[in-house]
Amino acid sequence: MTLIRPLVLLIVLLVAGLVLPRVARAQAPPAAGAYVLGDSIAYGLQLAGLEAQLQERLGGPARISFDGGRSINTPGNQIKKTALESIDVDKDHIAKAGVIIIVLGMNPTEKSFTDSQQELIVKLKAIAPKARYYWVDIGATVSTHTDIWNARNKTIYDNAEKLGYQVISRYKAIFGPTANPLNITPGQNFPGWASEPGLGGPGNVHGYDLELVKAILAALAGTSLAPLALDKIPPRLNPAERPVRATCDKAPGWSSYLLGDSIIAGLHRDRMALKLTAMLGGPVRISYDSGRSIVTPGNQIKKTALESVDLDEAYIANAKVILIALGTNQLEPSFAESQRLLMQKLKALAPQARYYWIDIAATISTQASGWSARNKVIYDNAPLLGYTVISRYKALFGPEADPLNITPGLVFPGMVSEAGYSGPGSVHGAYPELTEAILDVLSGVPPYAPRGNARPASANCPAGL
Repeated sequence: MTLIRPLVLLIVLLVAGLVLPRVARAQAPPAAGAYVLGDSIAYGLQLAGLEAQLQERLGGPARISFDGGRSINTPGNQIKKTALESIDVDKDHIAKAGVIIIVLGMNPTEKSFTDSQQELIVKLKAIAPKARYYWVDIGATVSTHTDIWNARNKTIYDNAEKLGYQVISRYKAIFGPTANPLNITPGQNFPGWASEPGLGGPGNVHGYDLELVKAILAALAGTSLAPLALDKIPPRLNPAERPVRATCDKAPGWSSYLLGDSIIAGLHRDRMALKLTAMLGGPVRISYDSGRSIVTPGNQIKKTALESVDLDEAYIANAKVILIALGTNQLEPSFAESQRLLMQKLKALAPQARYYWIDIAATISTQASGWSARNKVIYDNAPLLGYTVISRYKALFGPEADPLNITPGLVFPGMVSEAGYSGPGSVHGAYPELTEAILDVLSGVPPYAPRGNARPASANCPAGL
């Protein structure tokens, strides 16, 4: 009897040793990270705070890989990588992702969208076979492209079950739950918006990023997106209130260069290049990287502002107008010294150019005092370094607003506090106001006028002509 009890105990321990590890493995928590792969629409999601939202909801790191103008197998405009190439770059992060969201298809450069879709999904699932996959449909409405986008949306929906993903509808997020993404209305503007210029026909491509964020979070939670409240569109965010500027009939043919961080990226999405070309008559180059400073690389092209000047020096040498939006990311050991180095480098290349520096308008409560101090440097250094200040802060809050005394936590008009920061306030958005302020300053028209005010005919041409 004394031998039987130890024997039974030994058997129990052996069984526990064999079974319990298997149970533990079976109950291991799933991967909690998220990966978003896309084009300029994915960049809008980053600006709208999706990364922070995903991290909060899923409990793991989130990464958004975007490049404006790219497709599955064609490089975009900034990081110069196809979506397939970005997978190679980000494979370590992808392997840990429990959720993968794809926002691709709008740029129709694939020879076969169906084949490219399959190649992309197969490559992703070889790295993250257990992740949940989602594909965002196309919500753009520019009249010249709707036939292509309708066909691509049909492919996206038809391949969902075969390739193992769920579809999240950007089209329905913008136009409501009864909208049909397989029958996009040609030229239909996003609710409350004017047509985006320079796209070959009426309609829209970019915008409504927060509505798409809500649709994504609803899909992840397995809930339905509430119908869009069209009567609650913030009036200051309505581009239709801005008078359309005519092309300058005596544009001098000047080239221009824009250098900055995510604020310059927002101007890029607001079609600043087209508007500058209409005014100045020459080519425009926009260099941006979200999160970067003068001396610290950003998140996409991984270049500091100083390094971007080196890359673009041949173009800069011929530029007549140079606009800078840097300083929001407080990463320079000495902002004043970094400013001096940047301006010295630029003026050695283009001594004849007109220079403009955009002040900081961000209002996050925990960082407002630092931004106020930086704005003082920007204004104090203007006569010393030879540039004119364009005030984003006044463009947003009116001509009496004081950029040297940013109100902590003050939200941009018509917006809500931006998610993912350490306090209330805003950083991104309301780019049409800044665009108009820039064009007004360039044309010599008093800037920061209330929205909707008529501009004189000279507002279409650069000052001095």
